[in-house]
Amino acid sequence: MAQVWLGICGGFHGPEANDGIQALWAAEPAICTLPTVVLGGGVPWAPLSAHALRQSLDCALAASPSGHQGRDQGQDLILWAFSAGGVGAVSLAQHWQRYRGRVRAIFLLDGWGIPWVGSAPLHRLSHDAFTHRSSRVLGAGRADFFAQPAVPHLQLWQRPQAVVGQGCLPDSQGQVGPVQTVSAAHFLTQWTVFYAKEGRVTAISPDAHSKD
Repeated sequence: MAQVWLGICGGFHGPEANDGIQALWAAEPAICTLPTVVLGGGVPWAPLSAHALRQSLDCALAASPSGHQGRDQGQDLILWAFSAGGVGAVSLAQHWQRYRGRVRAIFLLDGWGIPWVGSAPLHRLSHDAFTHRSSRVLGAGRADFFAQPAVPHLQLWQRPQAVVGQGCLPDSQGQVGPVQTVSAAHFLTQWTVFYAKEGRVTAISPDAHSKD
């Protein structure tokens, strides 16, 4: 059985800006056991470079006993990407699906202007309704989230627990539930748990994307 790794792809900001999203991962019992790597650290252009992200991922896999042992079985990825980091993450996901393994899901947090045409499940989280609407033109997620009221761009990544908005969560039947008021943190972690446990969405409720 393939092992699942969580890749965190930040944008053009200092490494300390990733502390909040890493704390979110560490605080969630259902996903904190996933091997996790912050991709592209130390490379200035890494958010835009699938090659740089892939190199840091390969280094993490090589350094991990479980990652090295699992090479013959393949490695599955779940990607969390913020802002410009979505550019590199999307390219990494496409490469990984083609040559290396499976991408269980990709989450683009404020991935404005970043198109998605891959086969992996996509979820978009946006800091305001405008970003939500305009981003979905380039590829709507299976279920998306937007902050309401709007928040500053960086807050979505640094303090997702404090960002409240509209989104859909997976239900017990593996379907996308109705739109509800949730935090960005809860949306992100619940969908990540869903894919980490091999969850698959079997249907989308009629009102799943009704709120803009």
